[in-house]
Amino acid sequence: MPSAIAPARPLPVYFIGHAGVGLLFDESPRNRTVQDNLRALADEIRALSPRPKAILIFSGHFEAGEIHGPGVIEVNVKKGTYLMHDFVNDFHDSAPFVYEYEWPHEDAPELATEVWRVLTKSGIKAKRVERGVDHGVWVPFRLMFPPDSPLDVPVIQVSTFNGYDLASQVRLGEAVASLRNEGYLIIGSGMAVHSFESIASIRASPTADATREKVLGESRAFDERIRAALAQPEAKGRTEALLDLQRLPEFRRSHPTVEHFTPLLVAAGAAREASLAQPLGVDVVEPGMSYLNVRFT
Repeated sequence: MPSAIAPARPLPVYFIGHAGVGLLFDESPRNRTVQDNLRALADEIRALSPRPKAILIFSGHFEAGEIHGPGVIEVNVKKGTYLMHDFVNDFHDSAPFVYEYEWPHEDAPELATEVWRVLTKSGIKAKRVERGVDHGVWVPFRLMFPPDSPLDVPVIQVSTFNGYDLASQVRLGEAVASLRNEGYLIIGSGMAVHSFESIASIRASPTADATREKVLGESRAFDERIRAALAQPEAKGRTEALLDLQRLPEFRRSHPTVEHFTPLLVAAGAAREASLAQPLGVDVVEPGMSYLNVRFT
């Protein structure tokens, strides 16, 4: 059961590389490493004492904008959330079983409303909505907290902002930072590198092997830039270094759209007073993708 006891110190903040639904069935050595990294992180979360009151998660697949506009944050207050099959690919022929996956989980509309109030009091425009759980949440969490060993902590989804004002994502994290002192475990779920455009360029290239090596080099270079930014000794410098990444030529190649990068900025904002940002597990980078996980303490 989630704890009603406030932690003696702020809970950590995490950023996870959530991968796609292939995370749950791909048997490749690379995917097994990604799985092992996330399972180790899950063990760390289960060991937190006192147990979190709730997990507050910001996913790269939940952006503001569809109904209320790109500058209005959405807080999911639905009871009995369903799993959304919001995949890029159509798996009906290749892996139809993915549409049958289940993930037992808890919702907490009353706690979500508490989060909504915190946001609005901080000056952020926010609306309560009712929606399902996107795959940026349920896919990694189904692996980390499987049906035979579910997480007995409710999950609250909050959107990121929509658009290229990256500093606004940091401010969003800062607006909920105080909740770390009240038992909320904050997680950003995205990808350090996420470029289907780069992957498509490999497939379209007449020299696919050479293009693959070029893209892999770019992906590794940007992953290393993120790690260097995270290694800054103070939170302010760390956040500024992360924001400065958008000036790099490889930023747009690593993130043709920014929705998978922004949860990292939200996490950094929520960890505004954290002294350490530590990459976790075995480094996994492939052309167009990085599966970096980070703990802020």
